[in-house]
Amino acid sequence: MTRVSEGSSAASLKYSLNKAKSKLEDLQLKGATLKSMRKPSDNPVSNVEVMQLNSMSKDNKQFMRNADFALMQLNITEKSLEQMTEIMVKAKELAIAQSSDLYNPEVRENVSNEVRQMRHMLLGIANKRIGSRFVFGGFKTQNPPFTSEGTYNGDKGHITLEVSKDFFIQTNLHGSEVFYVDEGFDSKNDHPLNEFKELKQKSATDAQEAKGREIASERIEANNDSTNDKFKKRENLFSLLDTLGTALENNEPDVIQNLLEKFDTATSRLITLRTRVGSMVSSIENSKNTLESDNIDNAERRSKLVDADVAELFSELTKQQEVLKTTYKSTQSLIDQNLLDFMR
Repeated sequence: MTRVSEGSSAASLKYSLNKAKSKLEDLQLKGATLKSMRKPSDNPVSNVEVMQLNSMSKDNKQFMRNADFALMQLNITEKSLEQMTEIMVKAKELAIAQSSDLYNPEVRENVSNEVRQMRHMLLGIANKRIGSRFVFGGFKTQNPPFTSEGTYNGDKGHITLEVSKDFFIQTNLHGSEVFYVDEGFDSKNDHPLNEFKELKQKSATDAQEAKGREIASERIEANNDSTNDKFKKRENLFSLLDTLGTALENNEPDVIQNLLEKFDTATSRLITLRTRVGSMVSSIENSKNTLESDNIDNAERRSKLVDADVAELFSELTKQQEVLKTTYKSTQSLIDQNLLDFMR
């Protein structure tokens, strides 16, 4: 017959009480927070997935902020293009009317004043800004991109923002592609870090040498371009209005007639740019819809991993309370029996 010592019985009772109390405390804390996990060790695999979902949610919030800023920038750009289109259409209407022989030199000179005001309006649109940032300056957003003579002082930079994972969208049009009739433009949205792939594959020495050659070639090209620009006449929207105003003042209906086709070209170009901006706005809105859908799916998945089942939790809590009561009763009867044995 095995003898059970009093110390062993006391240790067993203490272990049973502590275990029951620990489970009850854990269930009470889960009931207070309504979370199925209080610490990572409760479910390490689910905890890793929850952290990934939290990281994705934070990234999506930043993507949404980027998308909202890009939409604001593009909407202002589109509104500016609309205003410029209206100015060009109005200028063409004046040119069509004044190119006929129905009007005398005095009327044409009076109309030239309206054309001058239209040019001032166009200059104001060209130097429009959002806060302290000029819209049509390219990367040079801190200084006015156009002078009063219509000379462009900005660059040809396209600012891009990441509106979803690895999806970058262009948020601006530089003044050269908008106001210069002969300037080409494209709608590519390449990843801004793609140009560094070749540098990563080379050694540090080769990268520096390659970079030096690129900088040297860019300087040569820039010098050649600046030299050629001095002898190259570039027609822009300001020059069209200046030519129209001068022709009206000098009573030259033939010159006015020759400007009609150029106004058509400029108007068509502005409409094309508005279409391009509209496609970028559509892409951003689609990206926002995708992000909102992803946020809902992530929140649903996170809820399944983290949130506790209320019915099951409180059922288990009630069960554990009964277990603790039973343990107390067993302990009480054993202690009382030991005391009687001692008194005998």
